[in-house]
Parts: sequence; structure tokens; C-alpha cells
Amino acid sequence: MKIFPSQSFVLHSDISANEALDNLSGALPKDQKLSLRFIPRNPDNIPFKGYIYGSTFNIKRNLLYRNSFQADISGEIFAEGSGCKIDVRLSLMPLVKGFLMLWCLFAGIFCLIFLFGAIKEQEPNLAFGSLIALGMLGFCYLITSLGFKSDCEECRKALNAVFKVEPQPIFKGKDWKGDK
Repeated sequence: MKIFPSQSFVLHSDISANEALDNLSGALPKDQKLSLRFIPRNPDNIPFKGYIYGSTFNIKRNLLYRNSFQADISGEIFAEGSGCKIDVRLSLMPLVKGFLMLWCLFAGIFCLIFLFGAIKEQEPNLAFGSLIALGMLGFCYLITSLGFKSDCEECRKALNAVFKVEPQPIFKGKDWKGDK
């Protein structure tokens, strides 16, 4: 069971591994400065920021707005025949994971306090307080899942453009429209 949302997928491209690395390095800014601005700037319309280490990379989308559920993109590029294969992993940023763990921990503690208080005092009205804490947990799960999933779709589109990959359906199951 996954506690935090994450996604892994493989992209297959017709370009060589070296050309894929060149395309990715072209999609990153030349000078990576630490920016402490309230409103981030993206003057050159560069799609990603991050680092490349040999054939592996760790990048994020270069956004003009703040997004707490932005995917942290890591992966590795392999040569495969005349093209290349890119293993991609999307996950939440570590600071967001830490905040979510604290949020869920405190909501779980409040839920238990209300439930044990209702049992000890023989007061069923106190049990309704635990519904607030459960609502907080549900809201946390919903906003995290939806925010991360929408960012993952944008990441996949941007990576497809950088690596010159044809768009692929995320789900390929039985009776899928693209199956023959």
C-alpha cells in the first residue's frame, strides 16, 4: 500500500540516448541560481529546472506559480536499439511528505482523543468530534491525490515533448480503444 502518491512509467523514444540527454539539458536553464523571490520568473520559457548526472536526472517543472504538490521527477536514460528508453519516477517532494505526515499524525491523535473521551465519559456527542478529524484526513488525501495527479499529467506531456515521444495512453487494459 502506497502512503504517498507516486508514479513510474517508461518512455520509448526514437532518438538516441545522447540526443535525449542533449534535449533534456537544453530544457534546463544554463545557470541555476537559488531564487528567494515571492513570484518566480521564467524569462526564457524553460520547461524544467534541476540537474543531470551522467545518464540520470532529477528535475522539476519550472512553474510561474507555487504548487505544493509539484512532482519531483527523477529518471535514467538507457540506449535501446536505435532509440532510447527513459525510466521516469514521479514523487512528492520530501518537505511536502514531512508536512503531510505531521498533518495526518495530529489529525489521527485528535480522532483518538475524541473517541476515547466519548467512551470514557459515556457521551456519544463527543464521538462526533472525531468526524472532524476524519474529515481532515479525508481532505488531506483528496487534495494531495488530485493535486499530484494533475501535475503528473502535465509532467508527462512536457517530458513527451522534450524526448520527442508520441503521446501514450496511461491505461492500456482489456477493451481499450487503442488496442487491436
